[in-house]
Amino acid sequence: MDQNIINKLENIIKNHNKNIYYEYLKILNLYKFLIENIQEFLLDDQLEIITFFHEKMMSNNFNIFDILNKKESIIFITNKTKEKNFKLAVDYYRNREILKLDAFQSIEAIQKNGFYEASLINFLKRNSTIISNVFDFNKEMFQEKLEGFSSEKEFFDIYSDAYCDIISIRKNFFKDFSPSLLSSFGLTIRFCELGQIGFKKDTIILNENEALITKGISLGQYKVLTNDVNYLTIHIKDKFLKDFNIQKINCSIKKIPWKIDKQSSQFFKKLSLLENNKILVLNFLTNIILELLEEEKRLKFKVLSEDNLIKITKYIDDNLENTNLSINQLKSVFGYNKNALLQLFKNNFELCPSKYIINKKLEYASVLLLETKLSVTEISSKLNFSNSSKFSLSFKNKFLYTPLQFRKKYTGGF
Repeated sequence: MDQNIINKLENIIKNHNKNIYYEYLKILNLYKFLIENIQEFLLDDQLEIITFFHEKMMSNNFNIFDILNKKESIIFITNKTKEKNFKLAVDYYRNREILKLDAFQSIEAIQKNGFYEASLINFLKRNSTIISNVFDFNKEMFQEKLEGFSSEKEFFDIYSDAYCDIISIRKNFFKDFSPSLLSSFGLTIRFCELGQIGFKKDTIILNENEALITKGISLGQYKVLTNDVNYLTIHIKDKFLKDFNIQKINCSIKKIPWKIDKQSSQFFKKLSLLENNKILVLNFLTNIILELLEEEKRLKFKVLSEDNLIKITKYIDDNLENTNLSINQLKSVFGYNKNALLQLFKNNFELCPSKYIINKKLEYASVLLLETKLSVTEISSKLNFSNSSKFSLSFKNKFLYTPLQFRKKYTGGF
């Protein structure tokens, strides 16, 4: 019953005043993060908070920040801990949104007012980056911005529940827009099925058929570097890891080959329409975690595990500048006949080996354009293209721009 009431109140507020609605969501998310460090967040908490904002919407003289000057409880009358954490969320929101302070300045201002215990201030300082990410990310605002970029909603999906957030992007319609999903808590796995993604932090490049796993760090904004993209971000929340007692995943950042098959991709296109989607998502998350823990090998989302294929792809990665890199060289080094080699690549990448090699060279070329001062001609020669014109044409077919346009647009952007 509470959830139905919450949904109705949220719709009323959203339809009446979107600014109040987004203010409510940001403060709610901040409160959830703060309180879950101490005790469980309850649906009753959300009902109290949404009721509070509904009253604000109905009153012209209502000022949410007035509660910061009052010692008595306003929302959580019988629970001083929840009341104080709610006020702390409001205080942080005011400092960031209204006073336009940065994350560090906001915590300093909170400390100076002397209202909060030292333990709360220390918690803010220890988790300043995470709290900043919680403040910055809002699923509803994110989705609205996406909808503003494209009327064709089949290009993306967003799913969120208590255990995870899932964002699926199936076309590069961002241009200069660089959305970011909070990832400084829980476990975030980014799958790239098609195209190439560049992350602001440390110029990390995620190529197709790779997954990037992060835990405890934020990668900041990203740019889609190619003309087409099929990109999936899954944020597995701490609640999932805690409820299932998952403790062995300690990597802060790790990139691995991980291919998503077509059947699994289709799952996300119709996820919001599936009647039992929560159960299906739970099964999906469980399969991913089991794969990461190397306790399950029967998944549709499958890490490339055939030893010979891993050796061949590593050999290609290590020899992109080798003038002899070709199907014939792979046959000679690994003892495959041509048909077996073709079948191996077709089954796993839906590409022939020669196209796979060209694709990897172009991906490497994009990194060289971003990280070095080599000319287009030098890069073309380094990667053994027959001439720079052929290299530029191949590059433009894969990416949005010619090599020079690509460098000009993205250099300094990460």
